[in-house]
Amino acid sequence: MSPAHTSPSCLYHCSFFVLCFLSLLSGIQSDELLILMKLKSALQVTKTNVFESWEPTTSPCNFTGIACNSVGSVAEIELSYQKLSGILPLDSICQLQSLAKLSLGFNLLYGPVMEDLKNCAKLEYLDLGNNFFSGAVPDISSLSQLRYLHLNNSGFSGNFPWKSLQNMTGLVRLSLGDNPFNPSPIPTEVVQLTKLDWLYLSKCSIQGTIPAGIGSLTELINLDLSNNYMNGEIPTEIGNLINLRQLELYNNNFTGKLPVGLRSLTKLEMFDASMNSLEGDLSELRFLNNLMSLQLFENNLSGQVPAELGDFKKLVNLSLYSNSLTGPLPQKLGSWAQFNVIDVSANFLNGPIPPNMCKQGTMTMLLMLDNIFTGEIPTTYANCSTLIRFRVNHNLLSGTVPSGIWGLPNLNIIDITSNNIKGRITSDIKNAKALGQLFVGNNWLSGELPQEISGATSLVSIQLNDNQFSGNIPPGIGDLKHLNILNLQNNKFSGSIPETLGTCASLSDINMANNSLSGEIPSSLGSLPNLTPLNLKNNQLSDRIPQSFSTFAGKFFLDLSYNGLTGPIPQALADHGYFAGNPGLCLLDISAGVPSCENPYISPLLIHIQCRPLHY
Repeated sequence: MSPAHTSPSCLYHCSFFVLCFLSLLSGIQSDELLILMKLKSALQVTKTNVFESWEPTTSPCNFTGIACNSVGSVAEIELSYQKLSGILPLDSICQLQSLAKLSLGFNLLYGPVMEDLKNCAKLEYLDLGNNFFSGAVPDISSLSQLRYLHLNNSGFSGNFPWKSLQNMTGLVRLSLGDNPFNPSPIPTEVVQLTKLDWLYLSKCSIQGTIPAGIGSLTELINLDLSNNYMNGEIPTEIGNLINLRQLELYNNNFTGKLPVGLRSLTKLEMFDASMNSLEGDLSELRFLNNLMSLQLFENNLSGQVPAELGDFKKLVNLSLYSNSLTGPLPQKLGSWAQFNVIDVSANFLNGPIPPNMCKQGTMTMLLMLDNIFTGEIPTTYANCSTLIRFRVNHNLLSGTVPSGIWGLPNLNIIDITSNNIKGRITSDIKNAKALGQLFVGNNWLSGELPQEISGATSLVSIQLNDNQFSGNIPPGIGDLKHLNILNLQNNKFSGSIPETLGTCASLSDINMANNSLSGEIPSSLGSLPNLTPLNLKNNQLSDRIPQSFSTFAGKFFLDLSYNGLTGPIPQALADHGYFAGNPGLCLLDISAGVPSCENPYISPLLIHIQCRPLHY
């Protein structure tokens, strides 16, 4: 057999075709270079070097944010999170014949999105989300190959072109939320997108009911319809979404009970249907043992919290406040995972506080106010150093506060108001460096206020009213330079009012009524520029009203009644306070002839001013 050989004619034609292809490819690349350079010139850059590699002498395939396909044509533009600003030149971008991905999310782009977008017909991924566009979304029905569409939070308005979606049968993710579109129900075109695994329609003026057709979107992992104007009942068909991991329905007008089908969503991790008008019990939740976050606050739900929630191994966030729930909480609640927040306030829950919600040392908020909880505060929370808010006020709790709670280093608020708690505030409070609000009123606390309270330097509000506290008010309280409110009324405090309070320039409210305080009223209080009410009634204070109080005339509420004060009331305060029950006080009357009581403040030129004893 003779050896194979290639004829000169064949070699010529092959070479010709290769040269033609290379010439065509070169032309395409040249056109794409011009398009990308136009994009660069259209956008302004702030504090980023993303365009440094975009030079005319460089191949577009080597530009930062650009990816090419196997034949060297631009297939992807990825320029998200680059702080780019300007008007998007879609007329040129959509001339990129092989462009499959256009990602420009999280920038500062503005202006309208032009009709030229329809020419990007090969797009599979489009992200214009989190920008500052204006106007309506244009018709995009030609983008039939789209699998990912992100237009959320970008300033779009008007009517969304829902019918454009009917050709996008391969769409996997649809994110349109946080845009002020014209009100619209969920259209049929959406519930026919059966490949969707992500549907984000939060805060985009969706109204009406959830259509039963939602049950056909069985691939959904995330469904967010929150912050809209939706109403009606949650359909039982939602139980078909067995792959759902996140379901957000909060801040709508949904009514009725939690649907029976909800129990089928056993993969659900995040469920929030707060701020609606849902009613009935929580029995459907017993089966959702993969829940990490459950939020149903501000509804009309009733019945007991299912005991099964105590065995949910992943639960870290439970917010059920402002409902009508009754009965006890599961005692193992929050003891398994890295529990973070419980808020069951404003219900009718009773029984003891679950003891192990901070077992993993991660809890930040324990909010159980306005219920009927009984028993003592569990000692386990004395070691919960991650706690930021501790509020158990308005319950029927008894016993003492575990001493370590007073000194938790990250605690911003302690509120045990209106319980039956006794005992003392311990010296541990010196460690409470983040404590801003100390609310313990209406209990049976006793003993002295520890000097160490001066170490809690972030305190803004101290409310110890209606207890059995006794002893002196520690002078170190004047070290609390952020202090705004000091309420000590209805206790058994004795001794003098610390002069150091006059250095707390932020003080606007002082109430020490109904104690056994004695001595002079510190003149330094008259230097407090923001003081509005000062209530010192029903104590054993003596001597004169400080002349420095004259600066408060007409600016604040003053009650010095029922003490042992003597001498004249500063003229400027005569019509601006309560002074009854101080027999030694008298009132200056410039219309009379001679003084009736000694007044060291009056100069010889004012000898005719009369001091008239008070009879009110």
